[in-house]
Amino acid sequence: MDKSRLKEARKHGNPIYPVSLYDITCPPDAPLLDLHWHDELELLMVTEGTAVFRVDMNDYELQAGEAIFVNSGELHSGNVVGDQPCSFSAVVFHSSLFNSGSIDYLFDRYISPVLERRYDVPAHLQQEPGDMQELLNMLDQLFEVNRMSLAAPELMIKGLLYGIISKLINLGGTAARAKPEQEGYRIERLKTVIEYIEQHYADPIPLQKLAELARMSESYFCRFFKRITTKSPIEYMNNYRVQLAANRLRQSDAKIMEVALDVGFNSLSYFNTVFRQRYGCTPRQFRSRTEGQRS
Repeated sequence: MDKSRLKEARKHGNPIYPVSLYDITCPPDAPLLDLHWHDELELLMVTEGTAVFRVDMNDYELQAGEAIFVNSGELHSGNVVGDQPCSFSAVVFHSSLFNSGSIDYLFDRYISPVLERRYDVPAHLQQEPGDMQELLNMLDQLFEVNRMSLAAPELMIKGLLYGIISKLINLGGTAARAKPEQEGYRIERLKTVIEYIEQHYADPIPLQKLAELARMSESYFCRFFKRITTKSPIEYMNNYRVQLAANRLRQSDAKIMEVALDVGFNSLSYFNTVFRQRYGCTPRQFRSRTEGQRS
């Protein structure tokens, strides 16, 4: 999955068939899934190892064979648990896949309430008898269809997604109450902050400016930011900057000091320290490894 921006700029699939499927493997010493969100819905199944995924403000530990459902616009991230690699398969799809026209009874009756959180559907999909296990079996079948050479895989995948959404609704129910308005507002403010970081990462970003964007005091903003992202604002900005730096190191021959300056670090030694904390090696070693993988 493209990790270069928090709100994914990439389009999943195309306007006619807005579905993409991914298989990801991550070693235990590397980030699994950085914090981001997108307009599409997502179903993600762990196929090897153990991971903890955060969806908005809730954490879910997934074993192999379990999955999570991420609704449109929800912040989500993931980390490997333990010292073993973790693999997962994901399907990312836009709700327009289910909308056949200006008046669509099924979309209005079932899909819209899921998008609007009027249905309280589960996020953590565990191996339990009944609808939950049937849902996981359908999801596993969906990923298998994607790996096979079939004449019309799109038809099977769309049909399976309809069935999966039906199971989700059966497993949930009418929402007792919507997300507290104040909490939802603060999460939207947080997205504004993160978008600001994305746009101004190369410049000094005072903590006071971020707190102002969130319309919070600095102390409350720092606590809230860490509660949602598990990182302080400074840690988050540094991680975002070294992600961009890693992409530059893979894709260009620019000098390391030049890369550091381009992503907002004024000190090469500090850049090296932050980079090593994130990737377990220096920028120079990282470039050598990626060059070796390409050759």
